[in-house]
Amino acid sequence: MLGTFKSLTAAIKLRVGKVRIDTAVFRLHYRFTFIILVASCLLVTSRQYIGEHIQCIQDVNSNIPAQVINQYCFISATFSVPKFNNNTELSLIGLGPYTEESDEVIFHAYYQWVPFVLFAQAIMFYVPYTLWKAWEGNKVRSIIQGLNVMAVNDNSAGRHRSIDLLANYIYRTLHDHDGWALRLFFCELLNLVNVIGQIFLIDRFLGGEFMRYGINVVQFLELDPENRVDPMATVFPKVTKCNFHKFGPSGTVQRHDAMCILALNIMNEKIYTFLWFWLIILTIITAADALMRLVIVLVPAVRRLILRSRLSGDSKPLVRHIVDRCRIGDYTLIDLLSRNLDPITFGRLAHQLSRLLQSGSSVSSDKNGEDTPILT
Repeated sequence: MLGTFKSLTAAIKLRVGKVRIDTAVFRLHYRFTFIILVASCLLVTSRQYIGEHIQCIQDVNSNIPAQVINQYCFISATFSVPKFNNNTELSLIGLGPYTEESDEVIFHAYYQWVPFVLFAQAIMFYVPYTLWKAWEGNKVRSIIQGLNVMAVNDNSAGRHRSIDLLANYIYRTLHDHDGWALRLFFCELLNLVNVIGQIFLIDRFLGGEFMRYGINVVQFLELDPENRVDPMATVFPKVTKCNFHKFGPSGTVQRHDAMCILALNIMNEKIYTFLWFWLIILTIITAADALMRLVIVLVPAVRRLILRSRLSGDSKPLVRHIVDRCRIGDYTLIDLLSRNLDPITFGRLAHQLSRLLQSGSSVSSDKNGEDTPILT
């Protein structure tokens, strides 16, 4: 188990020289949230930390093997009686005498499906990145030519040549990147739709108890310890009831009442408490990022401001040349390049691109580092 978690932590380590084809908010979905859900799935399926998932207590005179009734109650689902949920005088919430014909009971079978649902959610958070990676087609990696790796000799002629080639590529393919950028915007929007859908999915899975789950937990912590009912015990009961039926010696059906301890729900309640807060935070961050993306698309002045923040010195004239001539697809490509290149390299790229846009000719550096125009 520890080895598995070590492999998960290795998956989120930053790799030097890795080309970034997305934003930090995008990575919160397919890396951080994906790892959280997979780790949660491993936790609820491991008996190393919580022991047996279910243990049932029965009458000693029933002569039913403990393993049989444990498996039966886990498979057939245990239940609780809602009328005892708010009775603070009882130490066992949801348990007490009831009448099958008149009293309402709630069956708790979802704990069997928690690992599968968590794993399915992890896959759903990874789908937008999979789509974008397929549509991106290693475009950024192909054109960046290793410039994202810091060089010992940053003024080498070979590095200047690579910067010139990259500037020439952007100039020659100007206005050809809109469709490519729209796919990125679609995947970012898909992230927002997915995280909101995940909240409603969990709420449906938990019988409508998830929407206010985190709020109820916070309110519970502020109440008097002697007169409060744990909302987590209602959604994820640790002690439940189970009825086992078998035939007696004369053929009469005998009902055996059992009280079951669900150690599995100790882990479930902690996982879903964390997920409630994290999904709310992630939704807010993703919605803000989507709004910012919309502003960037609609307002050129914002694009100029962002580009100037990534350049040093008096960059206002060259930023104006770049933003005024580039469409949103071109700007998106330049923005991704700025996330991969160090400030010095990106500054040289921006200057070369600005000169190309003003002169209308490609520029390269000769082996002495001097600029030589190449008519296009």
